[in-house]
Amino acid sequence: MCGIAGYFGKQKIPKKRIMKTLTLMKNRGPDYQAYKEYKVFDNYLYLLSSRLNIIDNNSRSNQPYIFQDYAIIFNGEIYNYLEVKKKLQKKGIKFNTTSDTEVLLKAYIFYGRKFLDLIEGMWSFVIFNNKNKKIFISRDRFGEKPLHYSYSKRNFYFASEIKFIKSLSNENYEINETLLLKFLILGYKALRKDTATFFKRIYEFPKSTYCVLDNSLKPNFIPYWSLFYRPKKISLSNAINKSKYFLANSLKIRMRADVPIAFSLSGGIDSNTLVGYAKKKFKKQIKCFSVIDKDKKFNEIQNINSTLKYLNCKSRFIKPPKKNALKQLKKLIEYHDSPILTINYLMHSYLAEKVSKENYRVLISGVGADEIFSGYYDHTLQFLYEIRNHKTFEKELNNWKKKISVHIRNPLFKNYNLYFDNPKFREHIYEHYKDKEKFLIKKIKDKSFKFVEKNNSKSLMRNRMYNELFHESVPVILNEEDMNCMYYSIENRSPYLDRKLVEFLYTVPTEILIQKGFTKFLLRKSANSYVNKKILKDTKKVGFNYSINSIFKFNGKNFKKEFLNKKNPIFKYIKYQEILELFKNNKKQKVEDKFIFNFISASLFLKVFS
Repeated sequence: MCGIAGYFGKQKIPKKRIMKTLTLMKNRGPDYQAYKEYKVFDNYLYLLSSRLNIIDNNSRSNQPYIFQDYAIIFNGEIYNYLEVKKKLQKKGIKFNTTSDTEVLLKAYIFYGRKFLDLIEGMWSFVIFNNKNKKIFISRDRFGEKPLHYSYSKRNFYFASEIKFIKSLSNENYEINETLLLKFLILGYKALRKDTATFFKRIYEFPKSTYCVLDNSLKPNFIPYWSLFYRPKKISLSNAINKSKYFLANSLKIRMRADVPIAFSLSGGIDSNTLVGYAKKKFKKQIKCFSVIDKDKKFNEIQNINSTLKYLNCKSRFIKPPKKNALKQLKKLIEYHDSPILTINYLMHSYLAEKVSKENYRVLISGVGADEIFSGYYDHTLQFLYEIRNHKTFEKELNNWKKKISVHIRNPLFKNYNLYFDNPKFREHIYEHYKDKEKFLIKKIKDKSFKFVEKNNSKSLMRNRMYNELFHESVPVILNEEDMNCMYYSIENRSPYLDRKLVEFLYTVPTEILIQKGFTKFLLRKSANSYVNKKILKDTKKVGFNYSINSIFKFNGKNFKKEFLNKKNPIFKYIKYQEILELFKNNKKQKVEDKFIFNFISASLFLKVFS
């Protein structure tokens, strides 16, 4: 795992600016910083790297890694590097290190662009071929590792973080007000519909894509992988066995490291399955970290304690701080180069901090399980719609009423006819956005504020799951977790985001995903020997949620001075009087709590970057 940055273009960048950028990159790679400069015809190429030692801690694997006419800078992990290395060795390729970086570079040299189909992992990397003077840039399939770029006719900047681009270019980038307003009014699910960032002229490098740059400086983005729902006939037992196989293999290769590994543990099936597999199947001595909220709606300590007892392992409990939450939030916003998008990721940062303090360098979490196995309450309604003509419909409807509807708080999802009445219903995704428009000084006319989704499948449920995986929930979670972890020099890994596992699940018929009133039915069955029965049978969805009232005190003088004065730059966009009324309301709804956090986070972002 490393931080990377670079430039290709007409300018010669002063060494002072390069060194300043490398200093900024130290959180991502505290173990070694270096750069390489090339003259490419009439252009200059700079490759910067800041290394966090995870695999092969020896200096021989430092970056930029040079082999013959090739150079690579690489952020991420190639989990199946040992298998790829064996294939290359059979072809006569020799290796000088035990790192995945060398394997990645030599696979590219040997196979060319087709090597992307061989590798399993998370990555953003840049390879320079000094023979043909071309630059090859790629990002992983799910966008686990961040990569940004800024482009003009004469300059192409790229970096793991936006601040590196700002530093290398020495330019001012205006705040993207459109995206800021989307965050305030529509929420985080509106932010990854395209490649925009919170700064104009800086973009997210597309996931599942590579780009070739030559002396013309014209980037050509080419997708190398795509995913479509193509169901095949399969028995339930076969589906369970294959889910077990692919999940076990995914976790096995993601536990490869030359440093200590920790697990994030909640009370839900996702993280419990990973911890259970690691402990019982792979016989690992593991350490877990859990965040506990005092709000009973979100407190999962009973489930967590039952797991710790069942597996005979330990967990560190992290509780919401009694003070300095605003100080922590400001610090994170400055590092993220964006508002913090939900209160959950303020809390997640405390977990990452504790993991770091206990000298763990890798943190494994359950990101993506809901989106590939089907774990949300609205999935259950979409599921009922999908099986409406199936012989099991009445039975599954009764199971939904007994096991799922009793836990649902959102009145929209209490109606099992929701999608029967309107298959195009999507109002819950940009939750209560029409109510929040009253806070805006100017009415929004921008068409991009209207809800859109990618059409990947004719199946309502599978299309929604696809959009959550690639354009709504998961991209946001991955970015927030990556930035939080790298702030504390930790590598985060997500075993559910495994190509073979996900591709297999996209062949499983929808009617298998939810059964007998249980969401994530295949995952529960896959975890049967590794997770205690209490959690396997728990149908309540809590998720990674925390109460804003557990962290912030809205009546204090400091809070009012910081946010409820007219000098707050947010009031360029938001009506002052409406906000005052909102904070006077002692019976705020959950949706208002979310908006209040967005208001706080956006206010701090504007104060830092305006």
